Amino acid sequence: MEGLTYNQYVALVILGQHPGITGRTLSKSLGVTEAAGSGIVKALLADGLITNAATPGSGNRRELRLTSAGEDKSAHCARLLGHSLDDNALAIGLDPNSLASTIRDLHDEVRTIRTPAASRPTDAPQSQENS
Repeated sequence: MEGLTYNQYVALVILGQHPGITGRTLSKSLGVTEAAGSGIVKALLADGLITNAATPGSGNRRELRLTSAGEDKSAHCARLLGHSLDDNALAIGLDPNSLASTIRDLHDEVRTIRTPAASRPTDAPQSQENS
């Protein structure tokens, strides 16, 4: 979209929400290897959409941040994607606001840290694969 790969767009969204994270954290958030994450960072740096710099007093820890061009690109793509999703939802009879709420709820659930099955209380429900 707009000259970005899907992972590059998601990286911009993540950096907009979590400025100052490291490349390692970004890679983990994207679900890619550090090598793949490094390639994404290099492409975004080359396009002037992010910065990668150490802040004073942080030693060698390099932090990624959006540039103003990166903020603009992310916002523009979000608007384009939002219109497209809304139009497609309406075309199949879904309310875009309800869909957005469901997606937010699903996103929040996916990001919730769960207790591993081994440390759950004995009265907690188990999934079938653990039964």
